[in-house]
Amino acid sequence: MNPESTHSTWRALGAALIGAVLAGLGALLFVVFDQQSTELSRVVWEAAPWAVFVIMPAGFALILWLRDHVFPGTDGTGIPQTIAVVSAGPGELRDRLLSMRVAFGKALLLGLGLFSFLSIGREGPSVQVGACFMNLVSKWTVFPPYLMERGLILAGGAAGIAAAFNAPIAGIVFAFEEIGRRFDKENLGTIVRTVMVACLVCVVFLGNYFFYGRIDYDRLIPLEFMSPGPWVAVLIIGLAGGLLGGLFAKVLLVLVPYVSLMIRRRFLAVAVITGLACAALAWTSDGATLGTGYDQARALIVQDSPQYLATLPPEEVARLAATREHTGPWYALQRAAATMMVLLTGIPGGLFDPSFSIGAGLGHLTAPWLAVTGATTQGIILLWVVSYFSGVVQSPMTAFIILIEMTGAVAFTLPLGLASIVAYEASRRICPVALYEALAENFLRSGRAVGEGSVDKQRPDSPG
Repeated sequence: MNPESTHSTWRALGAALIGAVLAGLGALLFVVFDQQSTELSRVVWEAAPWAVFVIMPAGFALILWLRDHVFPGTDGTGIPQTIAVVSAGPGELRDRLLSMRVAFGKALLLGLGLFSFLSIGREGPSVQVGACFMNLVSKWTVFPPYLMERGLILAGGAAGIAAAFNAPIAGIVFAFEEIGRRFDKENLGTIVRTVMVACLVCVVFLGNYFFYGRIDYDRLIPLEFMSPGPWVAVLIIGLAGGLLGGLFAKVLLVLVPYVSLMIRRRFLAVAVITGLACAALAWTSDGATLGTGYDQARALIVQDSPQYLATLPPEEVARLAATREHTGPWYALQRAAATMMVLLTGIPGGLFDPSFSIGAGLGHLTAPWLAVTGATTQGIILLWVVSYFSGVVQSPMTAFIILIEMTGAVAFTLPLGLASIVAYEASRRICPVALYEALAENFLRSGRAVGEGSVDKQRPDSPG
């Protein structure tokens, strides 16, 4: 082998590993933002709940101004932008959307959104920031053409999802199912290696954890056997969750262009009105709609796992119980409304965490009615989480794999997988084009380096 060629190969490998470490550090930073902002929201709500009527409108106004005047290209979740640059290939668009300026802006604006207690997740920004770092290292040395075309960006996006939830398999699947929209065998090694390194970075600091906590398998026994009742629950929840998730995506795609137009004309008025509306939802829900929704989802998911709860400190168990008590019957609708309003503005932030929380809220609401099927409350909640999320994003494999990795519910794979597929098929009847795909296609059609929160001025009816 040519020594010069061998040296170039090692340089490329080293650069890719550095990119993976940076992607993991980016996701870790967002985890810290999430944890600290959640703790701050608790303190603020207990001390001065009226303060949300100041914090949320001010946060919206600052984020929208910085997004449009200082950090263009940081709009929205970041996943449609990553899909778009993979489709477009190397060039000026990719370099604009995956620049270090965009990575810094995405991190800053996501942090502002989280510390304004808005209903956003962090996975979308993790995807775009991970892709930014892999695009950066692609400039350092010569990579094979297939990596320059797709592989490095797919790897960065996969690392963002995987490190955000400590879900490496889901990150890999998401890269193929959603970002790349096809299986890339030649890029598989780079994607897997990048995901593993990024996850390892987070594990070093956070430990090898389950995102929601490891559920007790014996609580799900009715859904592990072939008795007909629980399987009826799987089909009902899969259908209902898919329809509701598809409806959420459809409404979002229809309304985004008009909200974007209003932001361009009167951004301050939109920021203030949206912020006050989110604050009002927080007030009426007793603070339940503040933040990502992680606390509510976790409290509901692990409530029937006494073995896991016994491993937690008593004060944490008490906090989970209090969170569950404050999660009322209208929580799912309140969280969906808060999430919809934030996503419509196109500020940097994801929808995974809020969607999981909405699904958990739907399970909490319907569990008493569906108990007649023989399904456990915990099983019903898990089915709703996977079904609603699959309906929103229409990525069925990612939906059930990520939930299994977040809870350790390996024995529940078949029911979750079936519910996810049913939800996907139901969602497509309402929203024929998947949410991220529609946003990415609109982005490419517009030919402008903007995200979900912007729309071509000549196309006010375009879908996001």
